[in-house]
Amino acid sequence: MMATKMGPKIGKMGWGIGIALVLLFLAQGIFIFNADDNISLALAQAPQTEAETASGQPGAQASPLGPSPPAPAKTPEDAASASTPSQTGSQSAQPLPAPQKEKEPSRKKTADTAEVKREGNHITINFNNIELQAFTKFISDLTKRNFIIDDKVQGKVTIVSPTRISKEEAYQMFLSVLELKGFTAVETDNVIKIIPSSQVRQSGIKVISDKEMDIKGEGFLTKIFHLNYVSPAELTKTIQPMISKDGNVIAYAPTNALIITDSFSNIKKLTDVIKALDVEPPKGKGQINVYYLKNANAEDVAKVLTGIVSKTQGQAGAAPAAGMGRPSFESGVLVTPDKATNALVITASPQDYETIKEVISQLDIRRRQVYVEAAIMEISLDKQRELGIEFRSVERLNNNRVTSFGGTNFGGIGAATTGVEGFANILGLAVGIIKGTFTFRGIEYLNIGALVRALQSETDVNILSTPNLLTMDNQKAEIMVGENVPFITGKSQGAGGVTLTTIERKDIGITLRLTPQISSDDHVSLEIYQEISALAEAAGFDPSVVGPITTKRAASTTVVVKNAQTVAIAGLIRDNKSTIEHKVPLLGDIPLLGWLFKFQTKKADKTNLMIFLTPHIIKESEDADTILKEKKEKMEEFKKDQGLADKNKEEAKKE
Repeated sequence: MMATKMGPKIGKMGWGIGIALVLLFLAQGIFIFNADDNISLALAQAPQTEAETASGQPGAQASPLGPSPPAPAKTPEDAASASTPSQTGSQSAQPLPAPQKEKEPSRKKTADTAEVKREGNHITINFNNIELQAFTKFISDLTKRNFIIDDKVQGKVTIVSPTRISKEEAYQMFLSVLELKGFTAVETDNVIKIIPSSQVRQSGIKVISDKEMDIKGEGFLTKIFHLNYVSPAELTKTIQPMISKDGNVIAYAPTNALIITDSFSNIKKLTDVIKALDVEPPKGKGQINVYYLKNANAEDVAKVLTGIVSKTQGQAGAAPAAGMGRPSFESGVLVTPDKATNALVITASPQDYETIKEVISQLDIRRRQVYVEAAIMEISLDKQRELGIEFRSVERLNNNRVTSFGGTNFGGIGAATTGVEGFANILGLAVGIIKGTFTFRGIEYLNIGALVRALQSETDVNILSTPNLLTMDNQKAEIMVGENVPFITGKSQGAGGVTLTTIERKDIGITLRLTPQISSDDHVSLEIYQEISALAEAAGFDPSVVGPITTKRAASTTVVVKNAQTVAIAGLIRDNKSTIEHKVPLLGDIPLLGWLFKFQTKKADKTNLMIFLTPHIIKESEDADTILKEKKEKMEEFKKDQGLADKNKEEAKKE
């Protein structure tokens, strides 16, 4: 009777203990439901008990690495027998109180929810806000791959996969997630490194072959494409937009190859594109091409290209010399210039033509020009000394004066008198740089034109010429002002006693020849040749017999000046000796007594030839317009100084 009454009580006590256990699991934040191999995990971070820590077993934290084994079901009777001691005299049993959860610092959750469903070799995964590192661990357990995760790999992702996928497809999904978050997988040996995509070029990237493209690749890889028909440089322009932001493509002309570093999936796509583009052109096409030049001279470019082709033809099978990187051409390359159209007719294969086009594009550039202002004058020593003294106010590169930097037989020029002021004592050729403004007789001048206007009114200054030259970079320019005089070169006796005279004409006058070369820092190297020649009186010689007598002064030098800086050349001195006789007619011709009725004046003059040159670099058309505007303004000033402007206005009013 007693046992009969206690049965219902024990049953009630078992249900109470079962409810208490359920409450205990809920308090720990874990709920496991097992139904037809469908596992729902609430991945809340749970604390570890001391016993769990000591044993090394995981605590209540769930992991997205796969399904956990289902817990065996317990009946209320089993729970009661396992939870309560055997008591025969006990009237009632109270349910065990749920243990209090210890407080500890809050932990970051690996995911809000995670659902994994396995069906044979396929799975269905749904992760909501899962940590990337936790997702990586899940993939590691699923695919049995080893990963090294960079500390910078952080972030969460949500994955929804309503259809079944294989393990390999899950791995490809993992790679796509990494790429979406700015990370990538780099395979080295048996380990896969997960790093930021921006660091992929600094890491050891695996180079794969064509055979390995059939195997599923991982992360960033490098592949070398050997082209047969297309130029690598031309193909690079086509596929560059298809390269990912962290990828890279390099055109290597010596072996006609492309080197591409990118994700495996993108390299696989690019492989199909490159195979479709690298095909042989139709027969009879692409062999003869016409290239129209825009700036360079066709004949000059043809000489350069012919020299390159002649040295590299027939070396297609040979490797380029170390450090040269020179491409090889097939046989049959021919470059012919067409002067009438300034074009090149090129006979070559498509591959060689693309290489030649690259060379032409670098040669066919607009060359800069140099506009040179020049002033050539003869100055007497007195005036030269005065001019030299006035030049003391001119700036120079050191100590704010003029610097003489070259010449022959400087004579009295020393450290204390270095500059244009020393020109009065020059016995040879001297060259100097003038920077800034000219100050002459208390008036400041900005350029050579202003200086010429200041000197043209002086009686002892003879301005021979003020030429202006415009020429291209590294192109010789020449100007000559003078006469073409015949010179007798030979005489012969002809039939009938007729004397035949052979003559040769030569230019007599002022010749200025220069070649500018512009450097990258806007300095101009001027190769200068200046010649002054003139007819002289033939003292004691018959010009009809020996020909005319000439005098010649020439200077040849090379200087380097800055843009718009003036260079001065001086020291070409000429001695002029003259005798002037004043006498009374007839009486002055009487021997001895004639000196009473006449007197002579002997005069010796020395004049120094000075040359001033100012180069102006013209890079764009705007620079030429600026110089033209300045010239017009100087012309108006000159007319105004000479009174020509008012005269022209009066004539215009009369008309």
